[in-house]
Amino acid sequence: MLQILKSSRAVLLVWGVILGTFFVGKATFLTPFSPEQQYTLLVLVIAIYLWTLSTMPQGASSILVLALLIGLGVVDEPDQAFQGFLTTGLYFIVLLSLISQVLVIVGFDQVIARVFQKFSDGRVSRLVVSLPIMMVLLPIILPSAVARYKILEPLIKRMNDLNGFSNESVFNKFGLFVISFLNQKGTFIVFTGGGFAVIAYQLMVEYNVAQIQWLEWMGLMAPPLFVITLFSSVFVWLYFKWKTGEESNVQIEAPKHHLEAKQVEHPKFWYVVFAFLAMVVAWIATDPTVVPIILPPMLMVAFLAIPAIGLVNNQLIRNFDWETFLLLGTSFSLGFIMAENGTAEMIATALIQLVPDGASTWMKVIFIILFIGIMRWMFTNSTSAIVVIFPIMMSYASLIDLSPVALALLIMTVIGGTILIPIHAPTTYYASLAGVYTKGEQFVVGIISSSVATVVALLAVFLYW
Repeated sequence: MLQILKSSRAVLLVWGVILGTFFVGKATFLTPFSPEQQYTLLVLVIAIYLWTLSTMPQGASSILVLALLIGLGVVDEPDQAFQGFLTTGLYFIVLLSLISQVLVIVGFDQVIARVFQKFSDGRVSRLVVSLPIMMVLLPIILPSAVARYKILEPLIKRMNDLNGFSNESVFNKFGLFVISFLNQKGTFIVFTGGGFAVIAYQLMVEYNVAQIQWLEWMGLMAPPLFVITLFSSVFVWLYFKWKTGEESNVQIEAPKHHLEAKQVEHPKFWYVVFAFLAMVVAWIATDPTVVPIILPPMLMVAFLAIPAIGLVNNQLIRNFDWETFLLLGTSFSLGFIMAENGTAEMIATALIQLVPDGASTWMKVIFIILFIGIMRWMFTNSTSAIVVIFPIMMSYASLIDLSPVALALLIMTVIGGTILIPIHAPTTYYASLAGVYTKGEQFVVGIISSSVATVVALLAVFLYW
């Protein structure tokens, strides 16, 4: 009972601070904002609190945010509060999740594991080199960071044990870093690489930035991602060698060890593989302005659901994380409303005033990166972060001399690349539970990889994008 009272007092205190600041702000620092924009800001702050610090379930908190949008008069009609649930990007994530689950059901993950084992030939040195490369390329054929993590984590652990390394060995720590931190960053090598990339692409379309083709996106993102992966891997490997001390001197040219792999093939395996390849070819060969990118996965899911295949059923659909669906749909609605009623532009204008007068474009972009980084900390995951941050930051395109596409890719790379603490991504959260490295080590490698991603993105804006 005492614990409940303490918890209630803490919650009431937070709500009191939020509402108190809002009412004081209405008469002071929020006066440049219209009443509608002021209430939009209030809902934004409440949403950030509910989705990050509150213990209220995300699904229920998302419904509360929708209720506030309607109840506070932020939208003229209730239907406007649900516009985020009409975006194709939201349903694209549902479809990719279902397809990823089917790929695991038929054993596609085991095939990837066997290929990886064969390529490495049981050598630790090859694993160390090939793991980062695989993390950049694997999203092309397996659009789920969590699935990629769960495929490779047992392999890394098994190789670590076979070579007689301890649980805290350099190899084990580095392998876990690659399949958690770099895995998450590799997601956006193609816009079909995972939920974050899909949302980023959809936002670029929704806000009329550009409608980029599949190969064009890969051409823009692959070189910076390879650079990010290379330097992050080298710096983190050196850090773990220094931090681990004597154990870091393990001979990475250890004897070959071969892992036993599951050889039983699912009877529907090739149906799924051919359907998946057809979907990828459709993305590559078609113009998204003519053939919407959501159409191929829709057809694939329908194909997998026909009675003769029967791999997509009601149970599989029920198992989808519908709390995330509610959160993302609500985030989309909030982002669209902020853009429509001018709140995003007002926030951007207020922030740009912090930039010194006469600052160069380089300096303005650095300030934008700082703003993005600060706002990224307000969200537990990059997907919900980009939905809210994107319209605010895109307002800068008209305030500085920068290509909208370059700015959009910068926003995406900085948000997606900023992973400092375990809750910033599902894969880093799973890695934190493995007990391989300390919280301090996880924070340090997060800073290293996030800093590399930010610097490379900054250079790419002026030299490549």
